[in-house]
Amino acid sequence: MHVGSTFERRVRWTREDIVAFARDVGDTNPMHHDDEYARGTRFGGLIASGAHTVAVMMALCGAQASLERPGVGLEFNFRLLGAAKPGEEIVFRWEVVAIEESERPRGRLASLRGEALAEGGRPILSATAKTLYVSSL
Repeated sequence: MHVGSTFERRVRWTREDIVAFARDVGDTNPMHHDDEYARGTRFGGLIASGAHTVAVMMALCGAQASLERPGVGLEFNFRLLGAAKPGEEIVFRWEVVAIEESERPRGRLASLRGEALAEGGRPILSATAKTLYVSSL
């Protein structure tokens, strides 16, 4: 991994994916499972929970980190900007913006900037992260 590296994941959630995730994490907001209620909101239908989009961003970062060497996420900051709807493709993307050697904790500290975009480039979220890479955990 080096400054300028990017990595991404594309997803297309079904209605059932959105409902199941909300149920599994205990998110009882009806915008994530009640079609009739959700149709009456400004979104016009079901939307994925913020926890759903954030979870994919964190998982993508962790999965990429583990490809090269052991690593752990130290910081994540998210700003929710829009709603992810069933059936639309969402692109989750991270870019490495800095890498520095760290004494405490010991290892290489990568700073990342991320985003999730719906079809047409509509922003879903923006993010920053710091990940520590080490020779062994």
